[in-house]
Amino acid sequence: MRNLILGVAAAMTFGSAANAAAFMNGSFETSATNPGAFTTLAGGSTAINGWTVGGSSIDHIGTYWNAQNGSRSIDLAGSGIGSISQIFDTVAGQAYNVNFFVSRNPEGGITPRSGFVDVGGAQTLITFSNAASTLSNMLWEQRTFGFTATGASTNLRFSADPATSASFFGLALDNVAVSAVPEPSTWAMMLFGFILVGGTMRSRKKRIAFA
Repeated sequence: MRNLILGVAAAMTFGSAANAAAFMNGSFETSATNPGAFTTLAGGSTAINGWTVGGSSIDHIGTYWNAQNGSRSIDLAGSGIGSISQIFDTVAGQAYNVNFFVSRNPEGGITPRSGFVDVGGAQTLITFSNAASTLSNMLWEQRTFGFTATGASTNLRFSADPATSASFFGLALDNVAVSAVPEPSTWAMMLFGFILVGGTMRSRKKRIAFA
């Protein structure tokens, strides 16, 4: 019984470890400097741990508006059209999900606000169109997409859309998370293990009852 439980636990641990993505700081909480209300970071900056700023610039938001998670977030358009990217470990052929939240800089007067997410060169449009969002109530919305890794590392990039970032009030971004999608064989192995554990426990209860 004990060996069976340990075997199932080992299978679960092996599956998650083999498919783990070494992704970090998805809520932009740790950085070399305190953004205060907000700090504009120019292209090439690595001040936000794990991330690299591209394009012209982004705004690292502190107290200027309410974050979706923690106390910090991003405006993808700083004093110009910007982007932010992170390269993280992946397993070639493994499927992953990317979850993140978007809103808009409530100033700037344009709705919807849009941007792009790019994984390995495949670009997808992201749009936020709720005009009721305010600095104190950003009305963050969750977005999810999937991709299959093609190598040992993957570059994830978010960028502002010049068409909807007038005067550089851009799409807001927070709480980015990357997770491996369990393969069907892994789910089947886990389910089989739990069924065996459950059956063994029921049989043991019966033996105790009739003893």
